[in-house]
Amino acid sequence: MAKIAPFKGIHYNPEIVEDIGKVICPPYDVIDAKEQEELYQRHPYNMIRMILGKDLAADNEGQNKYLRASQYLQEWQRRTILVQDAQPGIFFYEQVFAAEGGDRTRLGFVALLGLGEEGGRTVHPHEHTHAAPKEDRFRLIQAVEADLDSIFTIFSDPEKIFRSIFDSRVRPLPPLFDVVDARGERHRVWQVAQQDVIDELIQLISPQEIFIADGHHRYEVARMYRDLKRREDPQGFNGAADFVMAYFTPLEDEGLCILPTHRLVKNARFSADDLGACFNVKKVETWQKLAEEMKDRREEVGVFGLYKDGQAYLLRMAEKRECNRFIPESSQEFKNLDVVILHRVIFDNLLKVALGQIAYEVDLAAAVRAVDAKSCDALFALNPTKAQQIRSIALGGQVMPQKSTYFYPKLMAGFFLYKF
Repeated sequence: MAKIAPFKGIHYNPEIVEDIGKVICPPYDVIDAKEQEELYQRHPYNMIRMILGKDLAADNEGQNKYLRASQYLQEWQRRTILVQDAQPGIFFYEQVFAAEGGDRTRLGFVALLGLGEEGGRTVHPHEHTHAAPKEDRFRLIQAVEADLDSIFTIFSDPEKIFRSIFDSRVRPLPPLFDVVDARGERHRVWQVAQQDVIDELIQLISPQEIFIADGHHRYEVARMYRDLKRREDPQGFNGAADFVMAYFTPLEDEGLCILPTHRLVKNARFSADDLGACFNVKKVETWQKLAEEMKDRREEVGVFGLYKDGQAYLLRMAEKRECNRFIPESSQEFKNLDVVILHRVIFDNLLKVALGQIAYEVDLAAAVRAVDAKSCDALFALNPTKAQQIRSIALGGQVMPQKSTYFYPKLMAGFFLYKF
């Protein structure tokens, strides 16, 4: 049984921060050094100072980016730059964005999600996590004692009950925030404290299986932090850390957009002919035409694009039994995942590409430019993973390779915080 709850959100005070679009920022794990600096310069109260602070030469255990984040949170609350709601509520969050040649709208809501106990889990991950990001986020959550941004989850709502609740009860209300960010994406946030609306959402979510789309590291860190607090003070533990701030959106939502994360390979010592044991290899005139042919074959299993030495190739799996041999003891759903076929069959067996040789890029044109510039030797392009595949794999207790999915657009940090 999934457990959700309202919370007293902390958010920017519009009387002090007139343009909220200048202080929100993307999640920490998609921000590079250049964008980090741009966000620092954009506004002195930008959320970047908390979710991804700068490392300074003089930093030590007594002064570092994690402690500075805590200081910012305390100072901004003291100066009412950030204010806390008097009543607990739930936030409806709508994003309007451009993708795949048209405008799309994704709707979800933000509430607290119960972390639950080991065994009988109703919150399902689908990707592997790594130690370094978890250590980073754990140090941050210990310092600030708050969730600074939301994890991203999906649930099933084929009857569109959530959409009905929003259209009838929430959309007529004035939004708390209505901003356009630096990328041109529109964000609208409604704050709802009416108990009957909250009860309807609790009733909708309670019987659900919840699937983590983005935020696997933050979810695991939330559980680590909860367990730490229980060990430190079993009697005084108040249960606030039993929850993580989460965004929920239906997997049937028309605006749910999943992009592929393409693989760039360094020190590539192979040719397209080396893939002939399992794939039909076809030369394509340009990488743009390759992208079109891949899109036309999204429903097929085992379709990839290869770009190397200025030449594009379409790869289509020809010997499925041979490929399955390289993915033993797995469900058929797992064996049919393109990203699994790429890693297990192509990288691990046919080409012997080590994990350390692989870099990741969502923008296909940027990935092609990286190969042309010789910063990488080859590009393997993928079609996107489907939401239903994520659900099936997670329910089966299996996890995909790192960066198997890229949910677009990202949730912006700064609209709401949850302080323990």
